[in-house]
Amino acid sequence: MAIAWTEQHKGFYDSQSNWEGAVLKVVHDQSYRIMSDVWGSADWAIVWDEATSSPKHVLVNVYDMNGPDWKPIQITVDATDEIREKYKQWKINLEFKDLLEKAETAAQQIEKGCIAEVVRGKSGKGTVGKVVVQMVATYGMGYRSSSEYKLAIATSDVKVKKALRNGKVAEVYQDVVWVWARNCQRVDVPQIDRQALLQAAQERAVRSIAA
Repeated sequence: MAIAWTEQHKGFYDSQSNWEGAVLKVVHDQSYRIMSDVWGSADWAIVWDEATSSPKHVLVNVYDMNGPDWKPIQITVDATDEIREKYKQWKINLEFKDLLEKAETAAQQIEKGCIAEVVRGKSGKGTVGKVVVQMVATYGMGYRSSSEYKLAIATSDVKVKKALRNGKVAEVYQDVVWVWARNCQRVDVPQIDRQALLQAAQERAVRSIAA
């Protein structure tokens, strides 16, 4: 019996299924919240739930505030190879989804040197060009103001020499449109290496299971 529920525990915690052949891990929680201002320790059994095709945390033992005759319930890790493989694939899918979402967000980020298009706002809408300057500027006035990124998008490759305040001379783009980054989207979105992400997801899943 994987979770050896006793008669005194019936009606508490889980439905008292013993999860035979499905217990993957035992976790001892030393910061379990018993009541709003009472903390203690507890045992959780991580089991594979076929009904949801996902792992489930089952509260088994709470070690504090028990009577003198209380004894902890025995938990035996007994997951079959088939169950362990299902759990591993679930972890891989979870890690891959997380990595893919982060990669997709990063791919959309506008940075200096990329190609961006102004898709909204009062000025420059429809402009497409290279982001040649990215800076932080104050948006709005007074207490409602915020610091946001502002972009200079070059509409041509023409450069001119410009005297700087420090006395030096620099080449700058002649034709630029200044817009807020919030009104732009990246055009040259880099391709995501899904195979590399899958490999990383597999490695993360294996480390997580072994921990």
